[in-house]
Amino acid sequence: YSYNLFVLLLLLLVIFSLLFLCMCTQVTNMSSIEEILEAYWNEGGNPQDVLTRIITLLEKKLEEDVVATTLDSWDPLGSFRSRFHIPEHNGSSSVYLCGNSLGLLPKDTKDVVVGELDKWAKVGVKGHFEGDIPWATCEELLPELCKDIVGADDAKLELAMSNSLTVNLHLLMAAFYRPTKTRNAILIEAAAFPSDRYATSSQILHHGYDPKECLIEVSYSKDVSPDVDSYGIISTQRIIDVINENKDRIALVLLSGVQYLTGQFFDIETITNHIHSINKDIKDSDNHIRIGWDLAHAAGNVPLKLHDWEVDFAAFCSYKYLNSGAGNLSGLFVHSKHANAPMEKLPRFAGWWGVPFANRFKMAQEFECHPGAPGFLCSNVPPLLVASVKPSLELLAEAGGVQTTRKKSIILTQYLESLLKASGLMDKNRPKNYIDIVSPSDWQQRGCQLSLRIVTTSQGRKGTMHELNDLLDAQGVIADTREPDILRASPVPLYNSFKDVHRFVAILKSCLEKL
Repeated sequence: YSYNLFVLLLLLLVIFSLLFLCMCTQVTNMSSIEEILEAYWNEGGNPQDVLTRIITLLEKKLEEDVVATTLDSWDPLGSFRSRFHIPEHNGSSSVYLCGNSLGLLPKDTKDVVVGELDKWAKVGVKGHFEGDIPWATCEELLPELCKDIVGADDAKLELAMSNSLTVNLHLLMAAFYRPTKTRNAILIEAAAFPSDRYATSSQILHHGYDPKECLIEVSYSKDVSPDVDSYGIISTQRIIDVINENKDRIALVLLSGVQYLTGQFFDIETITNHIHSINKDIKDSDNHIRIGWDLAHAAGNVPLKLHDWEVDFAAFCSYKYLNSGAGNLSGLFVHSKHANAPMEKLPRFAGWWGVPFANRFKMAQEFECHPGAPGFLCSNVPPLLVASVKPSLELLAEAGGVQTTRKKSIILTQYLESLLKASGLMDKNRPKNYIDIVSPSDWQQRGCQLSLRIVTTSQGRKGTMHELNDLLDAQGVIADTREPDILRASPVPLYNSFKDVHRFVAILKSCLEKL
């Protein structure tokens, strides 16, 4: 009996020792994981290397949910998810990966908007000069909140918010596109957002030229004819080469900061600098090539330094990564070097809101142009839209701005890409279909968005992206499709979790089996 008791106690001692060692190892590993993630957060680094080191320490496969749980428990921005309304599906939170199209509603926004409606009810016209958002000057509350988002210097001089995106692009092109008989072309990327193509073509027509001759579209390869069905990653060198080939006839370059279809983040600084280098050899400044950027998918998504890069002008919307609500206000940026350009040099479409506030209500018959971007305003800015924009911009600032959200965004989207690979969805030997990622594999050349394309094998039925999106929607995943064959998924750092990404890939896999 004593011998058996001794053996039992010895076995228990061994078991407890092993458990203790295991616990010590787990604690050590978790401590190491925290150190790795903190180092990434503070110093940056390759997100794929970070993920590889984490799963090694966890002794798990990337596709196991414990990886997502570990990353979510660390997430410095995780608490901001509770500040948004997350759409529900069957009583639970949906997987919302559609911030590239429409950002979610911050919970603070409703009270601010209702507050303005209440003010209208109580004081009527006096609301123009009362409250936290006086209607007569409400747009002046926004530039400072946008300053760091786009990298402006003097926000009150270089930034304004009004209208919608394409309207602002037209207002800006009316000033910056000054074609001549020899220099009349506009350069855009192939498969640009259709509204940009419509706008640039109509500007060319407006000046009496032919878009077939004067609209230059940079395709992703010199061997591909540029048209709306041709898309791919357009290298910076490819853009520079096409600019050089046409430098004597280009009047304006208008490119996307982040391409809506592929999610590619263009090298704004390098391309803009190249335009300036060409202009140095053009003595007449009136004949310089102007460079503008459509930042619809860039603002709030990737860091920007428009002033430092000396971008001539840019426009951006606020309803995607800035979460202001559908169709809300667009921002416009005009570099301070153009702030005091006379109307004959930079002819703007004028309206009374382009007059400095101090003189606006004097009702003078001669237009007095406000210096800089505010001089491009035409009509009073809707205060209810300002009330929707302001709390969302304040929330982003509270989170640390784009410089901070970008840190999470990089590793969150890398996790999505890595998970698609680890789950076998990109295996070309799958029996029916597989996923191809159209977006750049280099995290420095993309924002949140991954653009996915379904490829059908010889054994599979060709299922469309619309069919796949319907299947995803039925399972509580909200993404979106774009012609000809793209499914866009964009995990947004302020409200998406690593668990969202894990759920998306698992649901995507099951939906692909049904096609």
